[in-house]
Amino acid sequence: MRQARPSSLVAASKLTRRTGRALLLAGVAVAAVCLVATTPAFAQIGSRLKTPSAPLPDDGLGQHEMTLQADTLIQDKPNNTVTAIGHVQARYQGRTLRADRLDYNSVTGAAHALGHAVISNADGTTQYGDDVTLDDQFRAAVAIGFAAHEPGNVTIAAGAAVRRTETVNQLNNAVYTTCNICADDGAPKNPSWSIQATRITEDRENHVIYYRNAVVRILGIPVFYSPIFWHPDPTLPRRSGLLAPKLEDSSRRGFSYQQPYLITLGPSTDLIVSPQFNTRVNPFLDLRYTERFYSGMVDIRAGYTHEQLFDNHNFFGNDTSRSYILGRGLFDIAPDWVWGFGAERVSDPTFFARYGVHDVYTDRGPFPADTDRLISQLYTVRADQQSYISVATMDFQSLRAVSGATTANPSGVFESSASFPIVGPLIEARYDPTEPVFGGALEIRGTAVALSRNRPVVSIYDPSGVIPQGPQEFNPASGPLGAVTAQLSPSGLKQVSALEYTSSRRASAEVDWRTDFIMNSGIKIEPFLFGRADAYSISDAHVYDQQTGAFVEGKDNVERVYGTAGATVSWPFIKPIGGASVVLEPMAQVAVSPTEKVNPNIPNEDSASFEYDETNLFDANRFSGFDLLEGGERLNVGGRATVDWGASHNATFVVGRTFRAEDDPQFTALSGLAGTASDWVVAATTSPITGVTLFTRSRLNANDFNVEREEAGVGYNNGNLFLNVRYDLNESGLSQTTSTTLTNQIGTTVVGRTEDIAVSGQVFFTQHWGVSANVTRDMQQDIFPYAQIGLIYRDECIRVDILYTQDETFSNVIGTSNSVSFRVTLATFGDNGPLTPANTGRGSR
Repeated sequence: MRQARPSSLVAASKLTRRTGRALLLAGVAVAAVCLVATTPAFAQIGSRLKTPSAPLPDDGLGQHEMTLQADTLIQDKPNNTVTAIGHVQARYQGRTLRADRLDYNSVTGAAHALGHAVISNADGTTQYGDDVTLDDQFRAAVAIGFAAHEPGNVTIAAGAAVRRTETVNQLNNAVYTTCNICADDGAPKNPSWSIQATRITEDRENHVIYYRNAVVRILGIPVFYSPIFWHPDPTLPRRSGLLAPKLEDSSRRGFSYQQPYLITLGPSTDLIVSPQFNTRVNPFLDLRYTERFYSGMVDIRAGYTHEQLFDNHNFFGNDTSRSYILGRGLFDIAPDWVWGFGAERVSDPTFFARYGVHDVYTDRGPFPADTDRLISQLYTVRADQQSYISVATMDFQSLRAVSGATTANPSGVFESSASFPIVGPLIEARYDPTEPVFGGALEIRGTAVALSRNRPVVSIYDPSGVIPQGPQEFNPASGPLGAVTAQLSPSGLKQVSALEYTSSRRASAEVDWRTDFIMNSGIKIEPFLFGRADAYSISDAHVYDQQTGAFVEGKDNVERVYGTAGATVSWPFIKPIGGASVVLEPMAQVAVSPTEKVNPNIPNEDSASFEYDETNLFDANRFSGFDLLEGGERLNVGGRATVDWGASHNATFVVGRTFRAEDDPQFTALSGLAGTASDWVVAATTSPITGVTLFTRSRLNANDFNVEREEAGVGYNNGNLFLNVRYDLNESGLSQTTSTTLTNQIGTTVVGRTEDIAVSGQVFFTQHWGVSANVTRDMQQDIFPYAQIGLIYRDECIRVDILYTQDETFSNVIGTSNSVSFRVTLATFGDNGPLTPANTGRGSR
């Protein structure tokens, strides 16, 4: 006998355990999302069936109790069935099931949900369907017109779904996507990208999704077909599989297709294999190995090809193996002690530019190298609150071009690495007592370094600044100072100091003491004392004799003692104006040291260049290294003004200069510090409104206030618009020579005007469409060393970049590179990077 119940009646009777389980199983495979009829598979919506999770919260009911609501509830005891019809809602252990109809057989355990079935789970997943039949153990379950929507915006839909085993589900006429399939108004829409297949098989045990006759669609357009295709389950953080490919058409390599493949070798070990196939040159293989240990990590990149050298038009040189390696590692020895390495080597100076290898010049250890120069290093460091010690060794490779390609030498001329030493060991130590010493802070430092070369170099000091300071490759055949003699008049040569040598060693000990006190008037006084002793040992030392124009035997061992005493005085004035605070702080520093002259027997390895600006305006010794020391009596004066009007809006202005009792001969005429009165240094930064930052740094000539050095920039970021603009001018910057005039010989580095501007930014002019730019303009040579502009499309699940790049970095050697590249990033599908210290356990898929 059947009994109908009105809609207001709630069936709250405690059903049997079998009844509760069957309704729970029916709730896991439920049905109907926003039906997307724009693709065949979405027209027959389906569901991916998930492995049951751990027991969910009890939702206020007993362990095996449930509540059931419906317009009509029918219980047929003779046939052991319960039928719920109309606005069916069942709740069981945190899950809520809604459907038009639900049939359950208490004997067989079969459950059957019909019509607009929806189940919401406590873990955030939702299943939809029209017709679902399951047994009481999730075996041989069948779903018609089902779909599943899960965290990460993942949707898998199918016309029919069958659970083959506890860990394998089969979905026919199915589609996988992480994109929205419903518009904001609820109307169906095409997903930005999807994978459509005649059959999708989900292997939950191995966390892999397999496709038969897969078609990848981007913006509704089929772009890739494969009879067999697979990728890791998105629930798996890391899994072997294909990453997003890189497509490029360049004037150097022709059309290029690079397909990275991630191999997960362990829970914390990844290998990315990226073969690059080119239509114009031989294939190139790129590798990246990353591993995290309990005590550290390694990250090693390497590449290999077998090819001739080439430019935009021709091939030349030997057909041979060419390769590179860029690696780093960092490991803990003890809580305060680490060791690490950086490995950087390449077979050809233009290798990275020819094959489009990016992110080359990044720090892979505590000692950074310049652009176009590689550094390999091995180091260990121990540091605690009071002390610091490091031991390191380094080797260098130069990739800097100094002349263009010619018929006789089509590969160009590059800076020789012979002038760079092998550094090792380099020992640095510091001790800072925690207790005050004579009422102030004491710091004791010690350093020692050995520099080894197989070929002689010459360390040059030119007071005019025309010849760059520092060691250069020595070539006696071209004159007493090599090719640089052509840059000087005979009278200029008589002012030059030069030391020819091969290797050198130095040991130094320093003591630095500082204290401060504030007077009742608010004046702050900071006295300081500094002392240092140096010992040098030089191999094969020969000093340039200015009278004879020849090199004579120099000293093999040199000692030097240096000291400085002084004080810094400042008097800040603070005044509130309206809602802002204004701080004016005049400053002065007096420093007294022995007068230091250029010692021709001491090589200048680490103080070859520095920039006089606001950052070292009040430094007692402005040289960056140990080989040169600032001496004499000097007075550094300046002032700082700061305005802060809240909400991170502020402005700072600094101005100052240096006065001397007498000229310091160690500063060249182009340094801004020659003579008894230095150039002016000026700097200002401000954040006037939210998202905007402006800065300028200048050095003005002491006599006529002409700009000798200028760096200025502006940055803006409001979310949809990101922009950075930087302008750089240096009237005495280092530049490579490209002509054969008397004063500019090919193969040398000279001092001359440099001027460039760099612009980088990204702006979205609609919700989905935007443009990007990264452009550098060399205004002195009238070229674009690097320029890239891009068109961007993005939404919740895809980003597409179409990039045009012009690279003139080695234009005089291998020609200007013009390329168009296509880059696609898909959410949860090949968009995660390899293992890094900040990305442990989440590799790429």
